[in-house]
Amino acid sequence: MKVRVGFGYDVHRLADDRELWLGGVKIDHMQGLLGHSDADVLIHAICDAILGAANMRDIGHHFPDTAGEYEGIDSKLLLRKVNLLIVSKGYRIG
Repeated sequence: MKVRVGFGYDVHRLADDRELWLGGVKIDHMQGLLGHSDADVLIHAICDAILGAANMRDIGHHFPDTAGEYEGIDSKLLLRKVNLLIVSKGYRIG
């Protein structure tokens, strides 16, 4: 078995009138993270790590913030799509 490792990070600014999502869990807070999607930095970092390990660029490439279909999207759906992308290239998460 060949093992590949990826590294991911993500940063979003805090903003008023936004929900705060971390790891797919809504956190009760007066501010949330600003972003095109739900701005869940933990899931975005995981997506980037997975894509990086598969040498498949980053989530910004696959799910650009200029694409309307990703506006406000639940990042758990992006993670699911990332898994489908790597499986299509013969990789799997172990």
